[in-house]
Amino acid sequence: MAITYLEVFAMVESEQARLMALRSLAILDTPPEERFDRITRLATRLFDVDIALVSLVDEERQWFKSRQGFSLTQTCRQESFCAHAIQGEGIFEIEDASQDSRFEANVLVTARRGIRFYAGVPLTTADGFRVGTLCIIDSKPRRLTQHQRQALKDLGACAEDEIKRSGLESELARVNEAQRRLAENENRQRLLVEALASLNDISTSSHLNLDQQLQASLALGCRFLQLQIGIISRINKGIFEVVSVTAPSDVTISAGQCLPLANTYCDMTLKHNGMLAVHNAGNSDVRHHPCYDTFGLEAYIGCAIQLGGQLFGTVSFSSAMPRPQPFAETDTLFLKLLSRWIGAALERQQVDALKNEFVSTVSHELRTPLTAVTGGLKLVLGGATGELSGQTRQMLSMALKNSDRLVLLINDLLDIEKLLAGQLNFICRPRELGLLLNAALQENQPYAEQYGVKLRLTPLSAERFINVDALRFQQVMANLLSNAAKFSSLNSEVVIFCDECDKSVRINVKDMGCGIPEEFRARIFQKFSQADASDRRVKGGTGLGLSISKAISEQMGGTIGFNSVEGEGSTFYVVFPYVEGAYRVAP
Repeated sequence: MAITYLEVFAMVESEQARLMALRSLAILDTPPEERFDRITRLATRLFDVDIALVSLVDEERQWFKSRQGFSLTQTCRQESFCAHAIQGEGIFEIEDASQDSRFEANVLVTARRGIRFYAGVPLTTADGFRVGTLCIIDSKPRRLTQHQRQALKDLGACAEDEIKRSGLESELARVNEAQRRLAENENRQRLLVEALASLNDISTSSHLNLDQQLQASLALGCRFLQLQIGIISRINKGIFEVVSVTAPSDVTISAGQCLPLANTYCDMTLKHNGMLAVHNAGNSDVRHHPCYDTFGLEAYIGCAIQLGGQLFGTVSFSSAMPRPQPFAETDTLFLKLLSRWIGAALERQQVDALKNEFVSTVSHELRTPLTAVTGGLKLVLGGATGELSGQTRQMLSMALKNSDRLVLLINDLLDIEKLLAGQLNFICRPRELGLLLNAALQENQPYAEQYGVKLRLTPLSAERFINVDALRFQQVMANLLSNAAKFSSLNSEVVIFCDECDKSVRINVKDMGCGIPEEFRARIFQKFSQADASDRRVKGGTGLGLSISKAISEQMGGTIGFNSVEGEGSTFYVVFPYVEGAYRVAP
């Protein structure tokens, strides 16, 4: 009867499933074990045969997990008696193989003292797949008695139990390994989240400039990847230039150092689509690279940095010691995110530089003609050209007022430029705080009155001195008081009071205005920041005052901050240390 295609397909599919079950035992090609050898020794004695085997049958061979009286560790499947034995459920017995048409030409039969008698009982996995046999072999023809057949089944059951036990042990090992990997992955993901949170803290820190942020990000990468050296490079015309680096003191590499790109691993990084990770260079093709000969770096992971869609360079981490394990997906993900952050930070620096250059140029170009316009308006309003009609005076006064506002804007822009360039001069000396605050009150009261707001100073309990530049201190107070007046309710008051501590004084400016929106507080001291930045905003201003005040306060050794409740008002404050034993100097 012909076998159909479906039957052949089912047979092939069943054999594939059997082979998968065999491999899942993880027992093939493992060393001998006493628990199996004990069974085959007992079989040779119990049945008085030359050979006893525990065999496993894969695609091309039968491999012996245990053997007694047989020197080979495996034989070809085509020559295998066991391949026939696993086709059925019961004992497969050949009384005289030389008389059996299936085996009479088999090399194992025709050899000197070749096989005559064979009896094998299939060994079945827990899933019911017959993967091998316990078999007994002799060079003389014979036949098993009923008691012997039962004994062979019993020994086969013992071997089968050990096979199933191996399967359970293998499965348990796989489960344990999966749990270990899961725990390791969870730990790496937790560390990745923590690292990204730290990177966010670095990027939002107001105390770090870009160079310091890059240094901090490299130190973070070294900790996360557990490597010694972190480098941000610029690549131009085949030259590798170190932009920022963190490394042990005995590593001779520094910012500004240049190398031929071809002598660095970054050359390979760019050739591998901008990402390269090697955990053990000595055991890889990387050992043939010039960088390995020169620097001996065993572990390396690097990623290209894009700036405005163009290649800028690379960020890489390396170590003279190889890593015990390859880099994980979380490692490459961290590096990709870090490279994007670095690219964005460098791009912001370029944009800021262009913006500062533009602002500086415009400010300087505006100041000269604006000074002439303001001077001319003052002369006309002062009567230099004769009497003015009421309407003309009103319009010229409005023009002068707007000119003064524009002058203040330009001064703010120039102050920001000088602060960024470190060119704003400070002459700090001990100043009496009470005199400074009284001066601030008097200078800013007229401005507050424009908004129907009164300024009030709570006197200090004792004479105190702080070490400041009087002009710059008044600039800070003017910013705080003008903001407080501008955002206060009509007919309310702004109070200046001090909290005195052992070593410092906190100068508070408290208003009863609308308070600061929650979503705006994190960026209130940033340049050009305004709670309402639309062209329809009610309150004027450039959004530079608080940024300038923060920079000036810190330059003079102080700090600035605020507390606010929406709908109830805000308190801005600056804190300066006292000067002990100071002398009176007019502000």
